[in-house]
Order: sequence, then structure tokens, then C-alpha cells
Amino acid sequence: MEFLEPTLLLVLALVAFVAGFIDAVAGGGGMLTVPTLLSLGLPPHIALGTNKLAATFASSTAAFTYYRKRLFKRDAGVEPLFQL
Repeated sequence: MEFLEPTLLLVLALVAFVAGFIDAVAGGGGMLTVPTLLSLGLPPHIALGTNKLAATFASSTAAFTYYRKRLFKRDAGVEPLFQL
């Protein structure tokens, strides 16, 4: 298994923070992370999977934060499947 050089890890960390900020503000952070991962030599399926995993954790964290701070109405937007 090959290990990345410390400078490459620093670049990855920097791109991840910038992409996370962009993703939180406007969305589309994957447009930075995927090309960065591909330019480091990762195969496309690994780069896309890594990006999807990061997006899943980001969405889950945001949903949990909204739930914990009660920033939404529980029944808003949910239609009953049938009426009793």
C-alpha cells in the first residue's frame, strides 16, 4: 500500500476544507474534491465513492443538527397515506 506524501495530504486537507465551505454555502463542493482526487492518481470509482461518502456524512450531520435544534416542524410537508 502506498502512502501519500505529507505535502499531498496538506493539499487534500486544504481542498477538503474549501470544498466543505463551498458545499455548505452554495453546494457543489464535489466539483473541487473529485478532480483533486483524480489528479492524485486515484481510480475514478474510488474518487467518486470517496466523494459520495463525504457527501453522505455531510448531509447526515446537517440533518441531525437541524433535528437537534428543532429548526423544522415535524409534520411539515408530510401527507398522510390514508385518513383514519
